[in-house]
Amino acid sequence: MLLTLLLACSGAGTADTADTADTPRDTDTAVLPGTLALSFRMDDDYIPALAAAGQSPVGTFGGSVYAEADATSMGPVDGAVPLQEFSVEGVDLTVDGGPTATLLVTEAFDAQVGWVLGCLDVDVPADGCGDEGDPITVPNENKVQVVGGAETPFTVYMGMLRP
Repeated sequence: MLLTLLLACSGAGTADTADTADTPRDTDTAVLPGTLALSFRMDDDYIPALAAAGQSPVGTFGGSVYAEADATSMGPVDGAVPLQEFSVEGVDLTVDGGPTATLLVTEAFDAQVGWVLGCLDVDVPADGCGDEGDPITVPNENKVQVVGGAETPFTVYMGMLRP
């Protein structure tokens, strides 16, 4: 009986207590990376404006994902480095502005709140995003919580034409 009491007090024969609630585990989704499954849409009021300029809402979307602290409702902060950059060819919003099917699943990155920013190059021939009239994202409409250990669906919204 004394031996049993000594073993119980010393912790011998008990479960390992190193795995506490404060220690991340492989199954803790907050510490696992996640991905974004991106689809695209834009304000359908811009389709006639693009047509009047001799363009259509078809092109290559160039974008970046920024950590929440690296962007504001006005865009990336000075010196911010994106978590990742991407390009999606063949984005076609001619019917009604979208949303499209999922056109890209990003590479995995740490689960966090992020901003998806970019624009659709609608010029023929394509010459890169940023020209007057290209549909662009408005940051406060493109903030997303990336879920750890999962593929988070997200529709990138272009709510403005570059002035």
